[in-house]
Amino acid sequence: MGPSQGAVSLYLYSNHLLMSDLAPQQSLRSSVLVVEDEEPICDLLSDILHADGFEPHCARSDKDAFAALRRESAFACMIVDVNLGTGTTGYDVARFARSIDPQLPIIYVSGQTSKTEFDRHGVTGSLFVAKPFTADELLHQLRKLVGDNDDES
Repeated sequence: MGPSQGAVSLYLYSNHLLMSDLAPQQSLRSSVLVVEDEEPICDLLSDILHADGFEPHCARSDKDAFAALRRESAFACMIVDVNLGTGTTGYDVARFARSIDPQLPIIYVSGQTSKTEFDRHGVTGSLFVAKPFTADELLHQLRKLVGDNDDES
């Protein structure tokens, strides 16, 4: 399917470290923190993750994300929207998360962020997925960071 036929574009940018440097350091944890201020999107991402065997935890604000990160430091990954409304950005949340868990894999999602901005503000070893994206595309990138979640492989 070509771009003119309604294909969804996915843009991924590696920021400094190879993802293979991160995956072996992670345990088989399956909890994923989803930080998204738009409730329907957070719920949709949670449904996608749950259907694939992950245990999603939705945080609908920077304050909710900070509280979740303080409370539970055993997340396999964090998926964070760059634009969280007014105030704190997803970049700020990611830096806080890395202060608690320096190895935490992070996937930024946004429909408004450029590669230049991601390169400038994203934490080391993170990925960027441009909105809109498909469930399969997001899960593929998540598995790059945390390993395959299937029992069959």
